[in-house]
Amino acid sequence: MRKLNLTGKERLLVIRTDRVGDVVLSTPVLEAIKSRFPQSYLAMMVSPYATDVVKNNPNLDDVIIDDADSSHKGIKGFFKLVKEIKKKHFDVGVLLRPTLRLALLLLLAGIRYRIGTGYRFYQVFFNRKVYVHRKINLRHEAEYNLDLLRPLGIRPPRILPQMYLSQEEEEFARQILNEFSLTPEEMVVVIHPGSGNSSLNLPAKRFAEVADRLIEKFNAKIIFTGTKMEKGLVDFIKNNMKHAAVDLAGRTNLRELSAVLKSCHVVISNSTGPMHLAVALGTPTVAIFCPIFAAGPIRWGPYGEGNEVILPPAPVCFKCKPRSCPHYDCMEKIKAEQIVSKVCAVLKKKSETSRIKT
Repeated sequence: MRKLNLTGKERLLVIRTDRVGDVVLSTPVLEAIKSRFPQSYLAMMVSPYATDVVKNNPNLDDVIIDDADSSHKGIKGFFKLVKEIKKKHFDVGVLLRPTLRLALLLLLAGIRYRIGTGYRFYQVFFNRKVYVHRKINLRHEAEYNLDLLRPLGIRPPRILPQMYLSQEEEEFARQILNEFSLTPEEMVVVIHPGSGNSSLNLPAKRFAEVADRLIEKFNAKIIFTGTKMEKGLVDFIKNNMKHAAVDLAGRTNLRELSAVLKSCHVVISNSTGPMHLAVALGTPTVAIFCPIFAAGPIRWGPYGEGNEVILPPAPVCFKCKPRSCPHYDCMEKIKAEQIVSKVCAVLKKKSETSRIKT
């Protein structure tokens, strides 16, 4: 592949406009670009609900919002966005999530070097193509993202996702702990039981069992997190518990949630955005996955050190067929004790790492 001949002072635009977890797994791209071209101007385009993921990121000079459901909706909104991007005079555009709309945006905005994946009919809008089959799901999404930097001559070593919180946001987490009389010395476990329908979930009653066992075994303090839409789920779990737990569902925005995730000892989560946030913030995480291959941990697992993954003892499947699948109760087969065991494993890893550092 012919490398671009850049001065290092170009204006670059990275685009990733899907979900929170996807944007978290795109942050290594930002670090790789800024490390290679420290004098460049680097912007990132994201969706409105993922903006907080890249807030305060020191590698970014600008964050652009693609509001495809409102101000940039439809043909009129699309051309409004084209006009906005054109005014910024970008030299290079890197499209991490390929769509026809965004590929056309790069062309119409007059961006000279347009980088995207091959194997799609709209690859004609790119003049630098990277031929990567993401659907094969044989590598991690963070690594697939970094592949798109090959035309820039960037082939970095493993770079982990990062999220950057302010002192005020971390103070919010401390206030939350104080509000519920939780001290730093106590074992605080955050359980995020929802997933935004991005994957099959662990049954709600199993989360209740896990929480009770952690309380009984470690005297752990349990915090449940979630959106307002997941408030009913958290209420159901708490009503099925024998012990008390803290309910933060619907009480935090994404930045505040992230601060809470950073402040705890362990996070237990389905495969969802907050799981990736916790990993990016360095909190030991137990991630629960279903056996659907496209949604599996090879591509979407926690990308960092000291974490654990749980899969049900069921065959790997490629499509969920609830009416005909003999293993449709697959997530029921994950037992509470398995999850508690994984919590012990991540705590042991954290303890060993701390001893090595000291």
